Parts: sequence; C-alpha cells; structure tokens
Amino acid sequence: MKIISKFYNHLANDSLYRNSIYLMLSTAVMAFLGFFFWAINARLYSTEQVGIATTLISVMTLISTFSLLGLGNSLIKYIPISERKNEKINTSFTLVGLTSIFISIFFLGFLKTFSPQLLFVRGNIFFAILFVLFVVFTSLNTILETVFIAYRSSKYVLIKNTIFSIVKLIFPFILVTLGAYGIFMSFSLSLIIAFIFSLVFLILKFNYLFKPTINMDIIKRMTIFSLGNYAAGFIGGLPQLVLPLFITNLIGARFTAYFYMDMMIVNFLYIVPMATSQSLFAEGSYNEAELKIQLNKATKIIPLILIPAIVVTLLFGRYILLVFGKQYSSEGLMLLQLLAISGIFISINFISNAIFYIKHKIKLIILVNFIGAFIILSLSTLLIHQNLLGVGIAWVIGQGVVSGIYLIFIKKLL
Repeated sequence: MKIISKFYNHLANDSLYRNSIYLMLSTAVMAFLGFFFWAINARLYSTEQVGIATTLISVMTLISTFSLLGLGNSLIKYIPISERKNEKINTSFTLVGLTSIFISIFFLGFLKTFSPQLLFVRGNIFFAILFVLFVVFTSLNTILETVFIAYRSSKYVLIKNTIFSIVKLIFPFILVTLGAYGIFMSFSLSLIIAFIFSLVFLILKFNYLFKPTINMDIIKRMTIFSLGNYAAGFIGGLPQLVLPLFITNLIGARFTAYFYMDMMIVNFLYIVPMATSQSLFAEGSYNEAELKIQLNKATKIIPLILIPAIVVTLLFGRYILLVFGKQYSSEGLMLLQLLAISGIFISINFISNAIFYIKHKIKLIILVNFIGAFIILSLSTLLIHQNLLGVGIAWVIGQGVVSGIYLIFIKKLL
C-alpha cells in the first residue's frame, strides 16, 4: 500500500502527469459512455441514419476546426504569462463565435456542392438555424477546454465531458422521431449543456468575466502564432474530418457509420499521446528550460498506457464492435485494427508537434502535416475500391511517413 500511495502522490504532485491523467480520464469517460450512446443509436436508428448523423457531426467538427483560427494553442501558449487573461479569452470567444456563424452559413449555402445527401438540413429552417447554433457552441467548447489546459486545471475538462457524456444518453430516446437529425441534436444539445456548466466553473474558479469584445492589440500580439496554429491544426486534422464526408459521397452512408464507430473507439487510444502532448505543451510554455525533463516524463507514461490498450483492441476489437451489431464488426474490424496500430505513429506525431510549437517551428509543422494529409487523402482515393480497408492502409502509411519526418528533425531541436 505504501508503494501505491507513494506512486499516487508522485502523479498527483506533478502537474504534467496530473493534467495528462485528467485529460485521459476525460476521454475515457467520453469513450466509455459514448460507446453506450452509439450502441443505443444503433438499436433505435437505421445504419443509414447513423451514417448521416455521423457525417453531420464530422461536418460540424470540420467547420469548428476552420473557425478556431489557431487560437486554442495560442491561449495555451500566452495565458500562462499574460496579465490580461480575460481579455484574451473574450477576444478568442468573440472571434471564434463570429467565424463559426459565417462559415456555417456559407456551408449551408453550398450544401448541394459539398454533400447533396445533407440537403434536408437546409430544407428545414429549424434544422438550419440549429445547425449554425450547434457549430458555434462546438467551437466555443474547444476554446474553453484549451483555457482550462492553459490554467493547468484539466480536471474541469473531465467534469465538463462527464456531464456531456451522461446527458447525451438521454436525448436519443426523446428525439428518435427526427431520424438522423435526432442523433445529431442529441450530441449537440448535450454539448451545449456541458459548455454552460463549464463556463460557470471558469467564472467561479478563475474570476472570469464574460464580455464579448475584440481587442485589436491582443489580436496583433497573437496573430503570427495563431495563424500558424490555424494552418497546422487544420491541415493535420483534415483527414479525420474529411474522410466521413468522403466515404458518404463515394461508397455510402453505412460505411461512414462503420468508420465513425472505429474512430470513436480508437480515439480512446489516441487520447493518451494527445493528452500528454497537450500537458507537455502547457508545461513547456510555463518553463521551456525544463522541456527535456518534461519530455522524458511524457515518453515514459505514453507507452505504459498505450501499448496494452493497442493489444486489447487488436485481440478483442471484433467483440467490441459486436455491441453495435454484426455489420459493424464484420465491416469495421480490419480498419479498427489498422487505426489501433497507427497509435504508435500518432504518439510520435503528437509529442513532436508539442515540441515544435514550444520551439516556434510552426512552418515545419504545417509542411509535415500537409504531407501527411496529402498522403492519407490521396491513397484513400486510390484505394477506396477496397472500402474501409483501403482507408485504413492509407491512414497507417500517412501517419508513418509523418513520424519518420519528425524523427529526422527532432534531434536538431533538443
């Protein structure tokens, strides 16, 4: 017991470990309860409806990513050393909110070009207005999470996402008559409720005062770093965001449902390097002189958790997918296994990203992410005749190439 107590105290007293674990637990909760959310939807709705809903969620996330303007990482970088924290947060909220509205309306205006299968959203004014509202809150939710990370208080991210995941289980039963949009609303309404709760935490615990404003001085100070983040983050996340739309348009919505479930499961693995790299970025922003020490700790905790998780996914993935139905297991298993294996490359890429951000090597991140996105999307196009297997092969190759490039450059920075 003494050894366990000592180990626990070591983790609890180290901010990198503590915040990494909170972020991992946050995603673990979302993955675990999200598993039940999608299992419920798989029983209440048809495969095609699930596919359309997951496409809508992916589009919402894609637009949100466009709308963030790179401000998330900028807040993590600058809040620790800022005396004008509230102004930075309010300026980010305002800019991101307005951008989300603009891009959402633009997307709806050209919906026939982007995805004809989603035209029903524009055809219903109620659905269209809600879509814009949901995108705005998705964007603001992401910004709010980065604020908590910047404050090195990731426990509030855990609380927020726990609320989101629990509330999300209720709505599918209530909104089942709306079909695919009912699933989409269940997801989005739950996110809004969780956002409101977490905003209260920010106000009470960090003396935050909400005031819509755009401070041009702050924008000027953060512009270069934010724009670099914007380009790097968007390009890096493009494959995961575009592939659902790509799959729906080329091989059908049911394959998008299989893809989305696989991604939902494997994101449970990816959160290990993602959470650790975010904490590493926050710690490095506080004290760059200790970067090597923090990096050493990060590279210890990732394989300790990730490798067993990959093995479990490879061995029991078939049975995990059976919860959603036989089709999900038979059609999605090989993709799930390939995505799990790529977790090794994902780890290298996330940690490298954090180091490059701390060292202000934004242009190099943009270049590497562009290469990775180009490879994944190009190979997916060439191999789509193999359905999801082709997408999985493209994903592994693209992530592997990115890791190789990062490893070449990383030694020069440390």
